[in-house]
Amino acid sequence: MGSLFGFSGPPDIGLLGRIDQVLRHRGGPDLFADESDGGSVGCRPMSGTGAGLGRCEGLCRDGETALALVGYLTNRAELDQPLLPGLLEMYRRQGPAFVQNLRGAFILAVRDGLTWHLFRDGAGARTVYFGRHEGRFVFAVEPKGVLAMPGFPRRLRPGAVAQYLTFSFIPGPGTMLEDLAELPAGHRVMVREGGPPEVSRYFRFEDLDKEERSDGEWIEEFRLRFSRAVAERLPETEPLACFLSGGIDSSIVAAEAARRHRRTVRTFSIHFGPDYPNELEFARAVAQRVGTEHEEVEIRPHDFLPRLRRIIWHLDDPIGDPITVPNFELSARVSRDLSWVINGEGGDPLFGGPKNIPMLLHHWYGGIDPEPAFRERMYLASYRRCYDDLDRMLTPEWRSRYDPGEDLIGILTPFFEAPKPLTFLDKLQAINIRLKGAHLILPKVDRMTGAWGLRQLAPLFDERLIELSFCMPPRLKLRRGVEKYVLKRAYDQDLPPEIIARPKSGMRVPVHFWFKGELKKYARHILSPKKIRRVGIFEPERVRQLLDYDVEEGPGRYGLRLWMLVTFEVWRRIVIEGEAP
Repeated sequence: MGSLFGFSGPPDIGLLGRIDQVLRHRGGPDLFADESDGGSVGCRPMSGTGAGLGRCEGLCRDGETALALVGYLTNRAELDQPLLPGLLEMYRRQGPAFVQNLRGAFILAVRDGLTWHLFRDGAGARTVYFGRHEGRFVFAVEPKGVLAMPGFPRRLRPGAVAQYLTFSFIPGPGTMLEDLAELPAGHRVMVREGGPPEVSRYFRFEDLDKEERSDGEWIEEFRLRFSRAVAERLPETEPLACFLSGGIDSSIVAAEAARRHRRTVRTFSIHFGPDYPNELEFARAVAQRVGTEHEEVEIRPHDFLPRLRRIIWHLDDPIGDPITVPNFELSARVSRDLSWVINGEGGDPLFGGPKNIPMLLHHWYGGIDPEPAFRERMYLASYRRCYDDLDRMLTPEWRSRYDPGEDLIGILTPFFEAPKPLTFLDKLQAINIRLKGAHLILPKVDRMTGAWGLRQLAPLFDERLIELSFCMPPRLKLRRGVEKYVLKRAYDQDLPPEIIARPKSGMRVPVHFWFKGELKKYARHILSPKKIRRVGIFEPERVRQLLDYDVEEGPGRYGLRLWMLVTFEVWRRIVIEGEAP
């Protein structure tokens, strides 16, 4: 995706250029900018946008109204042409509600006189951040764009630290910084001159009613919608890369892309060397079955460690999921030959991944008189990060600065207590789509591919597939312990039988072993007792215990916790203390 940014108030060409420069890894060679008394907007579209998606990105102005868009619209053919002037005219006729006519992966900005509107696509495939400083409203597709504004506050938000340690990401709409916000998926923000940001939701899927169909009809409808979602995203004239893990999600994406694309599809899989488990045999079987050119990429610490700081800088808000490194390294490899990459992200949150099963069991068999907020506490613990360890991980002073009821429990209670959706599985999916999908999965992939100028496509995170999931009964998603049942049945004739039959195992990055070997010295340097005491967030003794762990102590997940601490501390030094990436 290209870059999009802007600010309210009088023109300031220096500020516009400063933000553009920090986002130069995104977009092509041409900057389109528009300035007025109402504010300035800059847009740098990707070059060579494939005709299959249409050349959607750009900026146009008519009178006092300017409109800029980055990303793509999958329903461009249904809209007035030429596209950008057509969107501007649609806005004039319908007002901000015009966004309900759009589908795809996009960020859209409208400056209407002295009023600003920002829109994020329904699934959250693209991101936008905003804040206020010195009377200006400022926004950008990455936090670093907002932070490029001189003097913008960089104050840690205590509740966000607890959220990060619990989830390994910040579940929005707040960020790690007090004065910086992320626009949630399917939302818009309006800012009038001198007024506060007014955020509202325009894409809702939880209220959809269940429909009565046979299993066969549901399976056929899923395949039809998914096939269309893939086809609408394919570049018409350029070859395509596909991240292939060998799991069901990426496998059906590879199968559909290979079937529908007119050009070569190349699949890429990762592994961590011969000493660690991998899923290469499954990825090879899929590649052979669907007919792609296949390549395997090895990821080792000595390759990525020299640029780990750069990886974390690209993430902006810290993300403590170690899969970010393979995402970055694989994107680096793909970018040498290709510009477009399609992925299988989205199957778990949309169609019932296996991590829902423990929550369902606890919901069904947790007792007739459960403790208060038991569902919320169970969900927080299900991430298996640091939720049960917060009292030992954080210093007393830092623990006193956040409220677990508001900053952790309070995030989830509205989902569980909402009248719709009715079923518990659908409530879990709503949480996973709106929190994990929009604030972890999609931003992570967008940042890591965007760092290398790739155009990434996530067809499972399609608005029509989200709506389909909430119209179908739970039995099509989790069925007798089989997760993502509808996906497996829809493609059981297109994939090797072992792909359909095997349960999800997930990409397990061997951080437990790396911190006993190649990453040990680095971790001890970053998390030295002197530095930890000086900052005052983490308990030095608890950090020491983590650094001294025994790899046989599996339940402690010490490697993952160390990764989260290292990621946070490197991020803090870059963003808060101003160290170089």
